[in-house]
Amino acid sequence: SSSALKESPLLLQNGTGSLPRNLAATLQDIEVKRQLVLQQKGQQVIEEQRRRLAELKQKAAVEAQSQWEALHGSPPHHNSLYSLSGSGLPFMHRSILHHQRPHGMQQQDHGEEPDHAYDTLSLESSDSLETSVSTGNNSACSPDNMSSASGAEILKIEEMEKMLKEAHAEKTRLVEAREREMEMRRQALEDERKRREELEKRLQDETVHRQRLIEKEVKMREKHFSQARPLTRYLPIRKEDFDLKTHIESCGHTVDMCHHIILTQKMCKGYLTKMGGKIKSWKKRWFVFDRLKRTLSYFIDKHETKLKGVIYFQAIEEVYYDHLRSAAKSPNPALTFCVKTHDRLYYMVAPSAEAMRIWMDVIVTGAEGYTQFMN
Repeated sequence: SSSALKESPLLLQNGTGSLPRNLAATLQDIEVKRQLVLQQKGQQVIEEQRRRLAELKQKAAVEAQSQWEALHGSPPHHNSLYSLSGSGLPFMHRSILHHQRPHGMQQQDHGEEPDHAYDTLSLESSDSLETSVSTGNNSACSPDNMSSASGAEILKIEEMEKMLKEAHAEKTRLVEAREREMEMRRQALEDERKRREELEKRLQDETVHRQRLIEKEVKMREKHFSQARPLTRYLPIRKEDFDLKTHIESCGHTVDMCHHIILTQKMCKGYLTKMGGKIKSWKKRWFVFDRLKRTLSYFIDKHETKLKGVIYFQAIEEVYYDHLRSAAKSPNPALTFCVKTHDRLYYMVAPSAEAMRIWMDVIVTGAEGYTQFMN
Protein backbone atom coordinates (compact mmCIF):
# COMPACT_ATOMS: atom_id res chain seq x y z
CA SER A 1 0.00 0.00 0.00
CA SER A 2 2.95 2.39 0.59
CA SER A 3 4.05 2.05 -3.05
CA ALA A 4 0.49 2.65 -4.14
CA LEU A 5 0.40 5.79 -2.02
CA LYS A 6 3.62 7.04 -3.56
CA GLU A 7 2.36 6.37 -7.09
CA SER A 8 -1.10 7.75 -6.39
CA PRO A 9 -2.23 10.21 -9.09
CA LEU A 10 -3.84 12.34 -6.39
CA LEU A 11 -0.61 12.89 -4.52
CA LEU A 12 1.34 13.34 -7.72
CA GLN A 13 -1.15 15.91 -8.91
CA ASN A 14 -1.18 18.02 -5.78
CA GLY A 15 2.29 17.41 -4.39
CA THR A 16 2.33 16.81 -0.64
CA GLY A 17 5.43 18.93 -0.31
CA SER A 18 3.46 22.06 -1.06
CA LEU A 19 0.38 21.19 1.05
CA PRO A 20 -0.14 21.89 4.76
CA ARG A 21 0.49 19.06 7.18
CA ASN A 22 -3.16 18.48 8.10
CA LEU A 23 -4.22 18.52 4.43
CA ALA A 24 -1.51 16.02 3.49
CA ALA A 25 -2.65 13.70 6.29
CA THR A 26 -6.25 13.97 5.10
CA LEU A 27 -5.29 13.14 1.51
CA GLN A 28 -3.18 10.19 2.69
CA ASP A 29 -6.14 8.84 4.70
CA ILE A 30 -8.37 9.20 1.65
CA GLU A 31 -5.85 7.34 -0.52
CA VAL A 32 -5.61 4.45 2.01
CA LYS A 33 -9.41 4.15 2.05
CA ARG A 34 -9.44 4.17 -1.73
CA GLN A 35 -6.94 1.30 -1.86
CA LEU A 36 -9.03 -0.69 0.64
CA VAL A 37 -12.14 -0.15 -1.48
CA LEU A 38 -10.25 -1.26 -4.59
CA GLN A 39 -9.09 -4.44 -2.82
CA GLN A 40 -12.65 -5.23 -1.73
CA LYS A 41 -13.90 -4.67 -5.26
CA GLY A 42 -11.14 -6.96 -6.56
CA GLN A 43 -12.15 -9.73 -4.11
CA GLN A 44 -15.75 -9.43 -5.25
CA VAL A 45 -14.68 -9.69 -8.90
CA ILE A 46 -12.58 -12.81 -8.14
CA GLU A 47 -15.49 -14.46 -6.30
CA GLU A 48 -17.81 -13.67 -9.22
CA GLN A 49 -15.36 -15.17 -11.75
CA ARG A 50 -14.99 -18.33 -9.63
CA ARG A 51 -18.76 -18.72 -9.46
CA ARG A 52 -19.03 -18.28 -13.23
CA LEU A 53 -16.21 -20.83 -13.70
CA ALA A 54 -18.06 -23.40 -11.57
CA GLU A 55 -21.23 -22.84 -13.58
CA LEU A 56 -19.33 -23.22 -16.88
CA LYS A 57 -17.73 -26.45 -15.65
CA GLN A 58 -21.12 -27.85 -14.66
CA LYS A 59 -22.68 -26.81 -18.00
CA ALA A 60 -19.76 -28.33 -19.92
CA ALA A 61 -20.15 -31.63 -18.04
CA VAL A 62 -23.89 -31.75 -18.72
CA GLU A 63 -23.35 -30.91 -22.40
CA ALA A 64 -20.62 -33.55 -22.80
CA GLN A 65 -22.86 -36.17 -21.18
CA SER A 66 -25.70 -35.26 -23.52
CA GLN A 67 -23.44 -35.46 -26.56
CA TRP A 68 -22.06 -38.80 -25.39
CA GLU A 69 -25.51 -40.24 -24.92
CA ALA A 70 -26.60 -38.92 -28.35
CA LEU A 71 -23.60 -40.57 -30.03
CA HIS A 72 -24.22 -43.95 -28.33
CA GLY A 73 -27.94 -43.92 -28.88
CA SER A 74 -28.76 -43.68 -25.19
CA PRO A 75 -31.73 -41.55 -24.15
CA PRO A 76 -30.86 -38.46 -22.20
CA HIS A 77 -31.39 -38.46 -18.47
CA HIS A 78 -34.54 -36.53 -17.80
CA ASN A 79 -33.64 -36.10 -14.15
CA SER A 80 -30.37 -34.34 -14.93
CA LEU A 81 -30.07 -30.79 -13.60
CA TYR A 82 -28.79 -29.43 -16.89
CA SER A 83 -30.17 -31.38 -19.91
CA LEU A 84 -29.31 -30.68 -23.53
CA SER A 85 -32.82 -29.50 -24.29
CA GLY A 86 -32.87 -27.37 -21.16
CA SER A 87 -29.55 -25.76 -21.98
CA GLY A 88 -30.72 -24.58 -25.37
CA LEU A 89 -27.25 -25.07 -26.91
CA PRO A 90 -27.41 -26.13 -30.58
CA PHE A 91 -23.83 -27.38 -30.68
CA MET A 92 -20.99 -28.30 -28.38
CA HIS A 93 -18.05 -26.01 -27.56
CA ARG A 94 -14.92 -26.56 -29.62
CA SER A 95 -12.78 -26.91 -26.53
CA ILE A 96 -14.75 -30.14 -25.81
CA LEU A 97 -15.27 -31.53 -29.35
CA HIS A 98 -11.70 -31.43 -30.52
CA HIS A 99 -10.91 -34.32 -28.13
CA GLN A 100 -13.57 -36.72 -29.51
CA ARG A 101 -12.75 -39.60 -31.83
CA PRO A 102 -14.24 -40.08 -35.30
CA HIS A 103 -17.25 -42.37 -35.68
CA GLY A 104 -15.22 -45.02 -37.56
CA MET A 105 -12.75 -45.45 -34.78
CA GLN A 106 -15.18 -45.80 -31.92
CA GLN A 107 -15.37 -49.65 -32.30
CA GLN A 108 -11.60 -50.30 -32.21
CA ASP A 109 -10.25 -52.34 -29.37
CA HIS A 110 -7.74 -50.29 -27.41
CA GLY A 111 -8.66 -51.55 -24.04
CA GLU A 112 -10.09 -48.17 -23.15
CA GLU A 113 -13.50 -47.65 -21.67
CA PRO A 114 -15.83 -44.92 -22.86
CA ASP A 115 -15.96 -43.48 -19.38
CA HIS A 116 -12.23 -42.93 -19.52
CA ALA A 117 -12.58 -40.99 -22.76
CA TYR A 118 -15.34 -38.95 -21.11
CA ASP A 119 -13.15 -38.30 -18.12
CA THR A 120 -10.25 -37.22 -20.31
CA LEU A 121 -12.52 -34.97 -22.32
CA SER A 122 -14.07 -33.36 -19.26
CA LEU A 123 -10.74 -32.79 -17.54
CA GLU A 124 -9.09 -31.31 -20.61
CA SER A 125 -12.06 -29.08 -21.31
CA SER A 126 -12.12 -28.10 -17.65
CA ASP A 127 -8.44 -27.23 -17.72
CA SER A 128 -8.88 -25.14 -20.88
CA LEU A 129 -11.88 -23.38 -19.39
CA GLU A 130 -10.09 -22.74 -16.10
CA THR A 131 -7.09 -21.40 -18.02
CA SER A 132 -9.26 -19.08 -20.07
CA VAL A 133 -11.22 -17.96 -17.02
CA SER A 134 -8.01 -17.48 -15.03
CA THR A 135 -6.62 -15.33 -17.81
CA GLY A 136 -9.82 -13.34 -17.88
CA ASN A 137 -9.80 -13.15 -14.09
CA ASN A 138 -6.25 -11.79 -14.05
CA SER A 139 -7.20 -9.15 -16.57
CA ALA A 140 -10.29 -8.25 -14.56
CA CYS A 141 -8.24 -7.84 -11.37
CA SER A 142 -5.63 -5.62 -12.98
CA PRO A 143 -5.12 -2.09 -11.55
CA ASP A 144 -6.78 -0.54 -14.60
CA ASN A 145 -9.96 -2.60 -14.16
CA MET A 146 -9.93 -1.96 -10.39
CA SER A 147 -9.56 1.79 -11.01
CA SER A 148 -12.47 1.60 -13.47
CA ALA A 149 -14.54 -0.31 -10.94
CA SER A 150 -13.84 2.35 -8.27
CA GLY A 151 -14.66 5.33 -10.48
CA ALA A 152 -17.33 6.51 -8.06
CA GLU A 153 -14.80 6.66 -5.21
CA ILE A 154 -12.38 8.63 -7.36
CA LEU A 155 -15.16 11.06 -8.22
CA LYS A 156 -15.82 11.50 -4.51
CA ILE A 157 -12.12 12.14 -3.89
CA GLU A 158 -12.01 14.67 -6.72
CA GLU A 159 -15.07 16.35 -5.26
CA MET A 160 -13.33 16.54 -1.86
CA GLU A 161 -10.25 18.00 -3.53
CA LYS A 162 -12.46 20.59 -5.18
CA MET A 163 -14.01 21.44 -1.82
CA LEU A 164 -10.54 21.75 -0.28
CA LYS A 165 -9.47 24.11 -3.05
CA GLU A 166 -12.59 26.18 -2.54
CA ALA A 167 -11.89 26.27 1.20
CA HIS A 168 -8.33 27.44 0.49
CA ALA A 169 -9.65 30.13 -1.85
CA GLU A 170 -12.17 31.28 0.77
CA LYS A 171 -9.45 31.37 3.43
CA THR A 172 -7.22 33.41 1.14
CA ARG A 173 -10.08 35.81 0.43
CA LEU A 174 -10.81 36.25 4.14
CA VAL A 175 -7.13 36.84 4.92
CA GLU A 176 -6.90 39.44 2.15
CA ALA A 177 -10.08 41.14 3.40
CA ARG A 178 -8.68 41.23 6.95
CA GLU A 179 -5.40 42.66 5.69
CA ARG A 180 -7.27 45.36 3.79
CA GLU A 181 -9.28 46.18 6.90
CA MET A 182 -6.12 46.38 9.02
CA GLU A 183 -4.50 48.60 6.40
CA MET A 184 -7.53 50.91 6.45
CA ARG A 185 -7.35 51.07 10.24
CA ARG A 186 -3.64 51.85 10.15
CA GLN A 187 -4.27 54.57 7.59
CA ALA A 188 -7.05 56.05 9.73
CA LEU A 189 -4.78 56.03 12.80
CA GLU A 190 -2.00 57.64 10.80
CA ASP A 191 -4.35 60.36 9.57
CA GLU A 192 -5.58 60.96 13.12
CA ARG A 193 -2.00 61.16 14.38
CA LYS A 194 -1.08 63.68 11.67
CA ARG A 195 -4.18 65.74 12.45
CA ARG A 196 -3.32 65.81 16.15
CA GLU A 197 0.26 66.75 15.42
CA GLU A 198 -0.95 69.58 13.21
CA LEU A 199 -3.34 70.79 15.93
CA GLU A 200 -0.58 70.61 18.54
CA LYS A 201 1.73 72.55 16.29
CA ARG A 202 -0.93 75.21 15.71
CA LEU A 203 -1.54 75.38 19.46
CA GLN A 204 2.17 75.80 20.12
CA ASP A 205 2.40 78.52 17.48
CA GLU A 206 -0.61 80.28 18.99
CA THR A 207 0.92 80.00 22.47
CA VAL A 208 4.22 81.42 21.26
CA HIS A 209 2.39 84.23 19.49
CA ARG A 210 0.41 85.10 22.60
CA GLN A 211 3.55 84.98 24.72
CA ARG A 212 5.23 87.38 22.35
CA LEU A 213 2.24 89.73 22.53
CA ILE A 214 2.32 89.62 26.33
CA GLU A 215 6.04 90.31 26.39
CA LYS A 216 5.54 93.16 23.96
CA GLU A 217 2.78 94.61 26.13
CA VAL A 218 4.93 94.29 29.25
CA LYS A 219 7.81 96.02 27.51
CA MET A 220 5.52 98.83 26.42
CA ARG A 221 4.25 99.25 29.97
CA GLU A 222 7.78 99.25 31.36
CA LYS A 223 8.79 101.82 28.79
CA HIS A 224 5.78 103.98 29.66
CA PHE A 225 6.42 103.88 33.39
CA SER A 226 10.16 104.41 32.95
CA GLN A 227 9.47 107.58 30.97
CA ALA A 228 6.84 108.84 33.44
CA ARG A 229 8.20 107.95 36.87
CA PRO A 230 9.51 104.94 38.82
CA LEU A 231 7.07 102.81 40.80
CA THR A 232 6.75 103.31 44.54
CA ARG A 233 9.19 101.09 46.36
CA TYR A 234 6.84 99.87 49.08
CA LEU A 235 3.13 99.73 49.70
CA PRO A 236 1.59 101.80 52.51
CA ILE A 237 1.37 100.24 55.97
CA ARG A 238 -1.79 100.87 58.01
CA LYS A 239 -1.14 98.75 61.11
CA GLU A 240 -1.55 100.64 64.39
CA ASP A 241 1.27 98.82 66.19
CA PHE A 242 3.70 99.55 63.36
CA ASP A 243 7.24 100.43 64.58
CA LEU A 244 8.64 102.98 62.13
CA LYS A 245 12.20 102.95 63.43
CA THR A 246 12.47 99.16 63.40
CA HIS A 247 11.06 99.07 59.88
CA ILE A 248 13.60 101.63 58.58
CA GLU A 249 16.49 99.78 60.20
CA SER A 250 15.25 96.48 58.68
CA CYS A 251 15.46 98.18 55.28
CA GLY A 252 19.20 98.47 55.74
CA HIS A 253 19.55 102.07 56.92
CA THR A 254 21.89 103.13 59.75
CA VAL A 255 19.73 105.65 61.53
CA ASP A 256 22.21 106.40 64.35
CA MET A 257 24.89 107.43 61.82
CA CYS A 258 22.56 109.95 60.10
CA HIS A 259 22.48 113.16 62.25
CA HIS A 260 20.07 114.97 59.90
CA ILE A 261 17.07 112.93 60.99
CA ILE A 262 15.32 112.25 64.29
CA LEU A 263 13.50 108.88 64.06
CA THR A 264 11.21 107.31 66.66
CA GLN A 265 8.62 104.51 66.58
CA LYS A 266 5.87 106.85 65.32
CA MET A 267 7.59 109.99 64.06
CA CYS A 268 10.37 111.22 61.79
CA LYS A 269 11.72 114.82 61.88
CA GLY A 270 14.37 116.75 59.96
CA TYR A 271 15.21 119.62 57.62
CA LEU A 272 14.42 119.44 53.88
CA THR A 273 14.65 122.08 51.16
CA LYS A 274 11.29 122.45 49.35
CA MET A 275 10.37 124.12 46.10
CA GLY A 276 7.44 126.56 46.35
CA GLY A 277 4.12 125.95 44.71
CA LYS A 278 3.34 129.26 43.01
CA ILE A 279 6.74 130.88 43.23
CA LYS A 280 9.36 128.34 42.17
CA SER A 281 11.81 129.25 44.93
CA TRP A 282 13.62 126.82 47.20
CA LYS A 283 13.24 127.25 50.95
CA LYS A 284 14.42 125.23 53.94
CA ARG A 285 11.63 123.79 56.06
CA TRP A 286 11.32 121.57 59.14
CA PHE A 287 9.31 118.42 58.21
CA VAL A 288 7.46 116.22 60.71
CA PHE A 289 6.12 112.77 59.66
CA ASP A 290 3.54 111.75 62.28
CA ARG A 291 1.87 108.32 62.05
CA LEU A 292 -0.46 109.12 64.92
CA LYS A 293 -1.93 112.18 63.18
CA ARG A 294 -1.39 110.53 59.78
CA THR A 295 0.09 113.73 58.36
CA LEU A 296 3.31 115.08 56.85
CA SER A 297 3.63 118.69 58.13
CA TYR A 298 6.31 121.29 57.53
CA PHE A 299 7.24 124.34 59.64
CA ILE A 300 9.59 127.30 59.39
CA ASP A 301 11.99 125.86 61.96
CA LYS A 302 12.38 123.00 64.37
CA HIS A 303 10.49 124.78 67.15
CA GLU A 304 7.32 123.91 65.20
CA THR A 305 5.62 127.17 66.16
CA LYS A 306 4.59 128.36 62.69
CA LEU A 307 2.98 125.76 60.47
CA LYS A 308 3.50 126.32 56.72
CA GLY A 309 1.66 123.31 55.27
CA VAL A 310 0.13 119.83 55.82
CA ILE A 311 0.08 116.78 53.54
CA TYR A 312 -2.36 114.08 54.62
CA PHE A 313 -1.54 110.37 54.17
CA GLN A 314 -4.71 109.87 52.09
CA ALA A 315 -3.43 112.42 49.55
CA ILE A 316 0.05 110.92 49.11
CA GLU A 317 0.08 108.71 46.02
CA GLU A 318 3.75 108.11 45.19
CA VAL A 319 7.25 108.85 46.46
CA TYR A 320 10.15 108.48 44.01
CA TYR A 321 13.57 109.80 43.09
CA ASP A 322 13.70 112.66 40.59
CA HIS A 323 15.59 110.74 37.95
CA LEU A 324 14.30 112.94 35.12
CA ARG A 325 15.71 116.07 36.76
CA SER A 326 12.35 117.74 36.37
CA ALA A 327 12.82 120.00 39.39
CA ALA A 328 13.61 123.55 38.14
CA LYS A 329 16.87 125.00 39.46
CA SER A 330 17.30 122.33 42.13
CA PRO A 331 20.12 123.23 44.56
CA ASN A 332 21.26 119.59 44.39
CA PRO A 333 19.61 117.46 41.66
CA ALA A 334 21.33 114.28 42.86
CA LEU A 335 19.55 114.58 46.26
CA THR A 336 16.14 115.59 44.91
CA PHE A 337 13.05 113.35 45.33
CA CYS A 338 9.35 113.78 44.65
CA VAL A 339 6.16 113.35 46.72
CA LYS A 340 3.11 113.16 44.48
CA THR A 341 -0.36 113.96 45.83
CA HIS A 342 -3.78 114.27 44.22
CA ASP A 343 -3.40 117.95 43.39
CA ARG A 344 0.33 118.73 43.61
CA LEU A 345 3.84 117.42 43.08
CA TYR A 346 6.30 118.32 45.83
CA TYR A 347 10.02 118.55 45.04
CA MET A 348 12.34 118.16 48.04
CA VAL A 349 16.11 118.11 48.48
CA ALA A 350 17.68 116.16 51.36
CA PRO A 351 20.89 117.25 53.14
CA SER A 352 22.60 113.91 52.34
CA ALA A 353 22.06 110.80 50.24
CA GLU A 354 21.41 108.64 53.31
CA ALA A 355 18.88 111.18 54.60
CA MET A 356 17.14 111.17 51.19
CA ARG A 357 16.81 107.38 51.18
CA ILE A 358 15.50 107.34 54.76
CA TRP A 359 12.92 110.08 54.06
CA MET A 360 11.66 108.25 50.96
CA ASP A 361 11.20 104.97 52.84
CA VAL A 362 9.51 106.77 55.73
CA ILE A 363 7.02 108.77 53.63
CA VAL A 364 6.07 105.80 51.46
CA THR A 365 4.74 103.95 54.52
CA GLY A 366 2.05 106.61 54.71
CA ALA A 367 1.26 106.81 51.00
CA GLU A 368 -2.35 105.71 51.47
CA GLY A 369 -3.41 107.38 48.24
CA TYR A 370 -1.47 104.77 46.30
CA THR A 371 -4.32 102.36 45.35
CA GLN A 372 -2.97 100.68 42.21
CA PHE A 373 -2.28 97.35 43.99
CA MET A 374 -4.66 97.70 46.90
CA ASN A 375 -7.66 95.82 45.38
